[in-house]
Amino acid sequence: MPGKDAPTIDLVLPGLLNLPAHELNLDELARSTPILHKLLRFAERVNSSITDFDEILIQRLGLQQRALPYAHAINSKNEGQQLLIKPIHLKADINNAIVIPVTNSDQLDIIINELKEFFKEDCKVELLPDKSWIMTLLNCQPITETPHYLSALGKKVTHYLDQAKTNLPWFKLFNEMQMFLYQHEINQQRQIDGLPMINSLWCWGADHYEGEKLNNTLWFSNDSHVQKIGDLYCGHSAELEDLKKTELKSNAVITDLSILKLLKGHNDLNIQQALESVEQNCLVPVFHNKKNRITVHTAGAFNLHYKSSMAWKFWKKAQLMSDLLEQK
Repeated sequence: MPGKDAPTIDLVLPGLLNLPAHELNLDELARSTPILHKLLRFAERVNSSITDFDEILIQRLGLQQRALPYAHAINSKNEGQQLLIKPIHLKADINNAIVIPVTNSDQLDIIINELKEFFKEDCKVELLPDKSWIMTLLNCQPITETPHYLSALGKKVTHYLDQAKTNLPWFKLFNEMQMFLYQHEINQQRQIDGLPMINSLWCWGADHYEGEKLNNTLWFSNDSHVQKIGDLYCGHSAELEDLKKTELKSNAVITDLSILKLLKGHNDLNIQQALESVEQNCLVPVFHNKKNRITVHTAGAFNLHYKSSMAWKFWKKAQLMSDLLEQK
């Protein structure tokens, strides 16, 4: 571990290497994000095989499990079997199934409220502030080791669905819930309107918490679920905007999911705005302390490792954001 005079800052920016380069105004971006471009110019690029932000956080927390206990972190006082759920369109073919997001909050609220009432002998369901739901199972165990909803979107997930078949009580209940969704009158109208059906649920976050604690580490995020993970493991968490008024004298984990949410259709910002937000909310506060050692975790082919002495290599050629994307 680094000494107190050299805090290690882990900046988690999933999706940074997946931005569409053709949508960037490179000259304007270079002017509005000077610290990002300083990072692109001088940081060392270190190969990485981790492609899921949950895996990055698990590794940073030093855990020996494959998924995070989001449900426990959100509702630690509940002793029941909990998991998080989000209505989705599951696009299936012969060989695979892909998770597709569905929109229309009013329809989602109606369909989940009616599902909750229909299956009240099997589970309890509560709405969370971020428009996902937490489900407490009354008669069976949930599945574990499934990725976060944002990580699952657009991905092939047949192997996770097959995993559920090893838990027969849960598999039976889940199939009954899918049938309920499929037959719901809202889906009949969505078919008429040419919209994807709300035909399944993505379920995650049921993994166990073993009491681990990470000492002397600050935790920041713009995602309410990730904040709860910080509360659970570090004893505290804060919003990204709090970075500007925090002196980073100890190690810190900073998770900004705005780019990932943009790529998954859950963010109203455009690419330029998202990168400018990263600049102001994350990079400006982090680079303020020249003693910080920074690792930018991209959940892509490589990460960026930076310390202030690297900027002495003034002969290194300036890099544009497109240069980073071309080498992913």
